[in-house]
Amino acid sequence: MDLILTGLPVRDAVRTSILSKKWRYKWVSIPDIYFEEDCLMKDESKPDHVNDVDQVLSHHVGPICKFSCLCYVPTGSHFDRWIDILSMNGIKKLILEMMLFEEYYDVSPSVFNCQQLCHLELIYCILEVPPTFKGFHNLSVLVLTEVSISAEAIAFLISKCPLLETLKLLTKTCPAFHIHAPNLRYLELDGDFHFLSIGSCPHLTNMSLDYWFRLGYSGYTYLEGSDFLQFIECSLAIERLALRGTVLEFLCDGSIPKKLSATYDHLKCLEFEIRVNSDEILVILCILRSAPNLEELKIRYFTVAKTRFDLSEEYGEFWGAVTQFDCLLSHLRTVEIFGLAMLLDLEFIGCILSNAPVLETMKVYTNENVKNEDVPRLLDELMHFQRASTAEIKYMGHCYI
Repeated sequence: MDLILTGLPVRDAVRTSILSKKWRYKWVSIPDIYFEEDCLMKDESKPDHVNDVDQVLSHHVGPICKFSCLCYVPTGSHFDRWIDILSMNGIKKLILEMMLFEEYYDVSPSVFNCQQLCHLELIYCILEVPPTFKGFHNLSVLVLTEVSISAEAIAFLISKCPLLETLKLLTKTCPAFHIHAPNLRYLELDGDFHFLSIGSCPHLTNMSLDYWFRLGYSGYTYLEGSDFLQFIECSLAIERLALRGTVLEFLCDGSIPKKLSATYDHLKCLEFEIRVNSDEILVILCILRSAPNLEELKIRYFTVAKTRFDLSEEYGEFWGAVTQFDCLLSHLRTVEIFGLAMLLDLEFIGCILSNAPVLETMKVYTNENVKNEDVPRLLDELMHFQRASTAEIKYMGHCYI
């Protein structure tokens, strides 16, 4: 019974009290409390559901292991009250999407009293770390989405989480980022950073970088492409690397080495978003030359112009005539191509096919704007490329990104 109640949203769990006298008070001791997003909506026609959270927490008996609440509230005092209660009930997993009316919630300092936290996820808020903070000594997962936090605060917070394994920082308000987390295994960054550096993270195996910027825009970014490469090069144990947004374009802002300064023997999976741009191809070649054991490759073609959906060759010289593909992909087994739209895109794909002797499968998704009558020509060109293996090429239809 307890297992069933734990798997239900809290409203449904409370409703079970009318089904049986034995069940009447079962819900008051469930350790996991989840308020669904539609439970507390920003809708004046609905009653004030904030009281529902108050009632559940005030009647609860025993420890609260997990608490998740995604809602709108009129004032931050509601969240303050809930966090105070949770901090005294041994909370281990806390997820709060804190939407006030027209502003971010300034997180109560009481959250730092939740010493048993293993998982903390905050969305849409302001977070200030008190200088007296002693640390989250059990925290292994930290997710900050659209959280306003200073560079000093995030560095201090991370330094006080010795068991941190997963870090997701998705924000546009943290201009600088330095990380020193000896146990970190997964890192996801999405923002407009002026400065990036990485200290000792010997166990970091999975990294995703999603970065948006405008070159030449004064005051917008002070980070150079070479700095970004150095940031990647500090993660020698990396097994999965994803480069999204305008990361590749950014890396082209400066000299591009033929290879990285070290060989990434552990890198098994590489994912990137790319424009039809020879400079961006050079960055990819640089990484491929430095990853001899790559097994999985995911390519997402980044579309910004209508000309991209044209099948003619007049929009640019084939990148293969500009650069030389000299990467032997000896261990590559699977490739996924998303957003294929131009014949120009095929040259890189052809080079992969001719240099991957153990390739098993290549899945191809065309851009949603490609006309159905143009698809056969794209596929026909693709099928005519020389292959170093008996790889199966599968057309999966349009992708909608």
